Order: sequence, then C-alpha cells, then structure tokens
Amino acid sequence: MRIIQGEHLRYTELQISSELLDQPEFTDRPRKIFICSTPRSGSYLLCRQMINAGLGVPHEYFNPVVMEQMAPRLGLEADIRGLTWWPRSWKDRLLLRRREDGAAESAFLRKYLRFLLSRRCQGGIFAAKVHFRDYRRTLDNPIGDELFKDALFIQLYREDILKQAVSEHFGQLTGQWGVDDSVTTPPAANPNFMDAEAIDRALNDLSEQDRGWRVFCARRGVVPLIISYERLVEEPFSFLEAIARRVGIDPLTLRRGYSETAPHPATNPTQPSKGEVARHYLAAMAGRRSASQA
Repeated sequence: MRIIQGEHLRYTELQISSELLDQPEFTDRPRKIFICSTPRSGSYLLCRQMINAGLGVPHEYFNPVVMEQMAPRLGLEADIRGLTWWPRSWKDRLLLRRREDGAAESAFLRKYLRFLLSRRCQGGIFAAKVHFRDYRRTLDNPIGDELFKDALFIQLYREDILKQAVSEHFGQLTGQWGVDDSVTTPPAANPNFMDAEAIDRALNDLSEQDRGWRVFCARRGVVPLIISYERLVEEPFSFLEAIARRVGIDPLTLRRGYSETAPHPATNPTQPSKGEVARHYLAAMAGRRSASQA
C-alpha cells in the first residue's frame, strides 16, 4: 500500500514498521531529516504529521525493538539473531574485543540501511526519529557518522519534563508506548506507579538525554530546528512548513488536512492517574527537602 493524495491515517508504530508504508524504490541521494528526541516527547505525533504531509516516513528505525520487528520481512532475520547493542563509552573503545564483537552489528546495519534508503523515502526524503539512548547504542559509530552527513536535525523536547518522566514511568511499567493499546515491551509483573525514586531516575535520565543531543549538535557545528511538544500540539502545520523550507521543499506542495485532537488520559481502574502520580512525586520531593534541611 502507498500513501496517496488525500489519504490521512493515524498510523500506529506497528503499522509504520510494516510493509504498509514501504515506498517505490528510490535510487537517488535522499534529503535526510533526523528527529533528535527522547522518550515521551511527542516524537510519534511529529512522525505521523510528517508522513501525512509527505515529508518522508519517519520512524524509530534504530531502536533495537523496531529493528527486530522489521528484520524478518526484510530477509534479515538470521542477520539480527543474537546481536547485542550497547552504549559505547570511552572504555569500550579501548577494548579490541568490543570492536570485534561489533562487526556483526555493523554488517547488519549496512544491509538494513540499504533497504531504508531505497524503500523508506517519500518525496525524496529519508526521515527517522532517534532517541539519544538509541543513538548511543546503534549509531555512535562510522556508519552513523556517514548517515548523519548533510542532514537536517530537529531537536524535539518537552517543556514539562515532569509530565514526560511520569509518562516514561507508565510506559516502562505497562509496556504500552503508542496511540493504541499494543504492548511492545515486557510489562512489570508488580507495577508500582507511585515509585517516586523511579520517576526521579526517569527525570534525570531524560534530562541527560536532552543534554546529550545538545552536545551532539554542538560538536558537529549543527544548529537544529528546535520544537517543543507543547507548541507542536498547538500549531503542527507551521512546523511542517518550517521543516520543508529547511530541506528546500516548497511548503505549498505539502499535503494538508491531517490533524489529531489532544489525547485524553486513559482510564484504567487498576491504575492511578498520571496527575495523581505527579502530585505524589512532588510531595515526596518536598519531604526529602524538608528532611535534608532539618
């Protein structure tokens, strides 16, 4: 199935991984767009907006979970079997054994990219969203360096990082990350939604990932197009027009008409609301401050 004029769909993550959005073979050099994101920052909202506007088929291609979803239908099931992905610190780089262990991962990435760059370009654009932790696991290497050349970088962040951390905490406990009820990662056996320490760890991790993208861009002399989730929800098409202009596309050629209403919090009688969890966290942090000052 191809994206056609006038067709607007709220694609799920699994649909984006499937053959549904494979495109006719593209053999030219694509214009490249990378959404530099962190979990629960609204990155799939931006992906769906871009897909429906005709700006590539952005997806979380370099998340090992997505790679494992896509590999079998690409004939790469044997290639990905047994591979491990890890963040490479300076200590890793000193270990020859680690470099040798990465040979199979590099071989898989080269084959995988051949498919992506030929069958996942829409309008001559290859787009992907990359969480910073997945950049460190899969693209912090010469293959990633080559892929990132001459690309537009979009840094997507969330102004309310506490809401983002609570949403990340819920995702980790439930295994539900998308616009539907699909469980894509193993859920916790005994979820503790009120775990203030876990939320604090999530908050610190998200802050470090945001910082990681800023440093990434600075070290490459890149000034990214910066978008907040909150503003994206309010005026999505103005950002699509800005993205198009940055890659040399006339915004008047973009497909229009796709919109999403703001998501309503899911009601699950077995779970507290995210608002309740945030308030519990703030109370716990206030108690911690009071104890330290006593």
